[in-house]
Amino acid sequence: MINYFIFNGINSIDREIIINQMPPISKPERRISKIEIPGKNGVLYQDEESYEPIVYQLACTILNPKLIDTIKEWLNGEGKITFSSMPDRYYQANIVNKIDYTSIARQIYEFPLEIEVQPIAHGIIEKILNVSKKTSLIITDSTYNIKPYIKVIGSGNITLTINNKSIILNEIEEYIELDCELEEAYKNTENCNNKVNCTEFPELKVGENVIDFIGNVENIQIKYREAYL
Repeated sequence: MINYFIFNGINSIDREIIINQMPPISKPERRISKIEIPGKNGVLYQDEESYEPIVYQLACTILNPKLIDTIKEWLNGEGKITFSSMPDRYYQANIVNKIDYTSIARQIYEFPLEIEVQPIAHGIIEKILNVSKKTSLIITDSTYNIKPYIKVIGSGNITLTINNKSIILNEIEEYIELDCELEEAYKNTENCNNKVNCTEFPELKVGENVIDFIGNVENIQIKYREAYL
C-alpha cells in the first residue's frame, strides 16, 4: 500500500512525495484541569469534557526537486487533511512547522512535516435524512456525538425534539436552517438566532436517535457526517 495524504484537495502522490513514515492512529488527550486546594493533599481534577488537538509528524521525500516551490506553496496554512491510514475521514488541520528541505542525493530531498489537527475527525461522505414524521436514526460508525446541519421547512411556531432535548423555533416563514456545529440559525444569509429558543443546539449520539416535532412542518432535512475521536 502506498502511503499518502490529501491536503486541501491535493494528493501528495501528485506532488511526487513519498511518505516514509505515517503517523500512528492516536486518540486525543482529554482536557482536564488540576485544582490545588490550600491545606489539602493532592489535587482535584475538573473534566472539561473536551479534547486537545493532535500533532502528527510525517517523514517525507520529494522525488522531483522541480516541485519544491509548488510544494512550499501548497503545504501552508489551514485546510482539510485525509491520511491514507484513515481514508474514510478528514481532519481540520494546520501546518505548524517551518519546513526545511534537506538534499540526500542529487535529485532527492527529504523534509519533516508537522500537522496539528483538531481532535474530532469527520466522515468523508455526507449523509442526508429527510423527516416528515416521528422517526429514529441509528448511528453505528461514529465514536463521538455529531453536530448536524438541520433545515426545517414549515411555518409558524415549531418545536423540534431530538433525544428528549427540544429546540423551539418561533414565527418561521418558509424555513429555517440550524448549524449545530456553530450554533447559528439562519435563512439563506439572514440571521435567525432571534427565532431560536433552547439551552443547546441538537446533536446526534452514537446509537438510536429519536426525532419528533410539533407544529406546521412539511419536511426536516438533516445532513451529517460521522464523527470520530
